Amino acid sequence: MYDESEQLKNYSSSKKLIKNTKTFLTIDYYSFIHRLLFIRGTYYGWGRKQSGLKAVELSIKNKSSFVLLEDGFIRSIGLGIHNAPSFSMVEDDVGIYYDATVPSKLENILNTYDFTNDQKLITKAKEAILLIQKYHISKYNSAIDVNEDCLREYKFETNNILVIVQTAGDASLSYGMSKGFSTDNMIDSAIKENPHAKIYIKIHPDVLSGKKRSDIDIRRVQKKCTIIDKDINPISLLKYFSKVYTKTSGMGFEALLLGKECVCFGMPYYAGWELTDDRVINVRRKRKRSLEEVFAAAYMLYSRYYNPYTQQQSDILDTIHTIYKYRNMYRQNEGTLYLFGFSGWKRRFTIPFFSSFKKNKIIFCSTLDHGLKKGLGDTSKLYIWGKKSFS
Repeated sequence: MYDESEQLKNYSSSKKLIKNTKTFLTIDYYSFIHRLLFIRGTYYGWGRKQSGLKAVELSIKNKSSFVLLEDGFIRSIGLGIHNAPSFSMVEDDVGIYYDATVPSKLENILNTYDFTNDQKLITKAKEAILLIQKYHISKYNSAIDVNEDCLREYKFETNNILVIVQTAGDASLSYGMSKGFSTDNMIDSAIKENPHAKIYIKIHPDVLSGKKRSDIDIRRVQKKCTIIDKDINPISLLKYFSKVYTKTSGMGFEALLLGKECVCFGMPYYAGWELTDDRVINVRRKRKRSLEEVFAAAYMLYSRYYNPYTQQQSDILDTIHTIYKYRNMYRQNEGTLYLFGFSGWKRRFTIPFFSSFKKNKIIFCSTLDHGLKKGLGDTSKLYIWGKKSFS
């Protein structure tokens, strides 16, 4: 017997999902008691992971609905695997964007939405794209920009081709219609189709952090290509390339945002709309879409935003500006910081403002002599409370 009073509530079988999405959604745990009473509601799960499969199963069993969640396309400043607070997520009550084997809400938007009569949306999308290009905003935003060390090591030329290699077990590879091609096939095609270009291979940042594995043998391809093994901001890096090859990586769409060519050996959400060179066909994708339309659909209509610093619902423009602001602050806070004039109670609440990407060292100093004894020098980073002077 169904309890109709519970029909409008949200449920999930995953306590971890409930915890990780609490700033975006209110979701109750679907307990043993709920199962016994066949309580109805909307069931939430994470993509094609176990909780997502369970959400779909429960929606069918209880004749209800499901919503699948995933990280948004501009997720955070640091890596999600390091528990960096999230700025965005996507919600899909049809499928999930990276599963090209079945329809998704994003695919339906791109097939049906009337962008022509929503110029306000397109104008905002164009503004966001320009800001992404200017501020180098990506899904994760802690990586360095291309610097002099990178230029010396990688020796970028005028005609550079980038092959984007994803992590082994990436769900978008399993569901992205890429099984007909190995990564070696993609690399060989890049070499054959661009005989006068220099071929580079970019490794996923989660592989560099040691948290995940690559889907190729890196040592075997080093003879053919130059491996980019540094964690470099994707937008900054892509500016040195004319074309990218990928299976389903989101970095392929970022290449499109910079006006680069993109060859797809799978069917990511941005393929099939006549923007990419597709080596796989998806017959459900029937429309020709502009870059701004695909961006507006994925990054705006399909995504929702939350600012973890103001703890308020947000939008894409606020997200870009906030990430840019705090990323710069975190970079400035790296190394050893000398803080003068911070009393005991001030020290406790101000420490979070001196966060950085790398573990830094904060030294509170009562006098200048104290600071000098602790290593204070001409190039040290100083922070002084108010207009106090020290000698």
